[in-house]
Amino acid sequence: MTVPTAPDLGTRRYAARLPVGMRPFLLLLLVALLMLPTIPGAVATRTGAPPSPAANGPLGPPPVGPSVASTLTVSSGVNWTIPTSFWGANVRANYALGPTQTAAFTGRPIAYVRWPGGANADRYNYTANLIYADDGSATSPPSNESQFVTWCRLVGCHAILQLPGEIDDPATSAYYVLYTISTLHFHPAFWEIGNEPAQWNHFGIPWSRWSTSQNLNATPGTYAATVQAYASAIRAVDPTGRLIGLPGVGTGGYNEVSWIQATVRLNGPNLSAVAIHVYPAGGTSPGANVTRGSYFATLAGSGSLPLRVPRDRAAILSSCPRCGSIQLFVTELGSGNSGGAYQTYMAGFPAVTFTAAEIAQAIQLQIPNVDVYALQANYSGSLLNVTGAVTGVDTLYAAQLSQLQPIVLNLTVAGSQPNVFFVPTSNSAGTVFTLLAVNANTTHGLRIALGGTGFPGASAGTDWIWDPGAAAPVATSWGAGAEPSSFYLATGGVLVVELT
Repeated sequence: MTVPTAPDLGTRRYAARLPVGMRPFLLLLLVALLMLPTIPGAVATRTGAPPSPAANGPLGPPPVGPSVASTLTVSSGVNWTIPTSFWGANVRANYALGPTQTAAFTGRPIAYVRWPGGANADRYNYTANLIYADDGSATSPPSNESQFVTWCRLVGCHAILQLPGEIDDPATSAYYVLYTISTLHFHPAFWEIGNEPAQWNHFGIPWSRWSTSQNLNATPGTYAATVQAYASAIRAVDPTGRLIGLPGVGTGGYNEVSWIQATVRLNGPNLSAVAIHVYPAGGTSPGANVTRGSYFATLAGSGSLPLRVPRDRAAILSSCPRCGSIQLFVTELGSGNSGGAYQTYMAGFPAVTFTAAEIAQAIQLQIPNVDVYALQANYSGSLLNVTGAVTGVDTLYAAQLSQLQPIVLNLTVAGSQPNVFFVPTSNSAGTVFTLLAVNANTTHGLRIALGGTGFPGASAGTDWIWDPGAAAPVATSWGAGAEPSSFYLATGGVLVVELT
């Protein structure tokens, strides 16, 4: 994160296979979707027995315009197994780690945490517990590393610990590594070097000499050399430590490939991963024509996961063809800029839909680590706000995303529509199946029918349906053989169906 502002320093600029003996038809999902225009913000409805044809047709009200049929088919092959490391969040030293933060972590599918979180990486003195500002002044945050380690052990987290890269002082970071593993007896899952080097202003300058007049940032080449020096110093005290070599660039997708190539070419054998930061709606100028539709459209724009991940992975491979184990992480995930052009949408329900869509995209792209920004911050996409109150994104994680199972099934879509996302999952035993549906299309509602010998038929289950206007998802359960004939999901809605 960049441009620190008190008190948060967080304002944004911009698998196991299924049992062999399972009957094949049990894993078939035929989901027929009729795409019909709807009023934005319309309330989603759940249908049990088909409505009377005389009243409003076999699947609810007739379409008011041309309908578009989409068919989803889920087959028995395992597409991917979601690793524990997929579910993560930035945890910031700017907030105390007490019962409120513990409650926000537990009960959510979060296992990995990135600390001290965002821009704190380059500003945090581990042993003095000080965060430095651009003018060289320093303040003590509410939680220090020892308190973080105690909390992490309490909740059972895995940590990505960020080391200060902007000061370009490998010896200091090596000392922090030694302090962590020898004094605190804590070994993180990964060490990450700095945060968003393209946004640095004090590259190579000690904290005590920082001033607001400085404008010294890194280049892809100088950052790569910094990683090389840090890797040598860190490995001297932690030979088995795993390193994340690029901590996001800080410019969205702009010039990202050049940074990845430079870092991996020089450091490939020493790296376990490189990371990007994803805020697709972050590059919009304040004077742009801003609508809910344009906000959701950035899910397929130049800053989006589907555009960036394939080219970034290609950059890793081309830069070190023999380093096949270097993974691509997303150590910060959000929608846009707090206070930016899309603040109205980020502060409301559309941010829930946007986040759900990004999680669906990340699963489809098989990204091994996705850290939402943040557990708590003044950023509108955080799970907790500055007072510790839960947000809609927290409710999304707690009530809906927590229902997803680890096995992602193969999916084919016929007649797909823009900004509509589906993720079918099951548990390893093949006894629980879920479907995540996200409708970020602003012109069509979704009618989703589970029929025939689908996925799986005559099953007990629960659906969680949430769309604009509702404070939280509405959950409805049913017994075997009494499943609803269809579900309606309004524009901007999120649906999870679980069958057992």
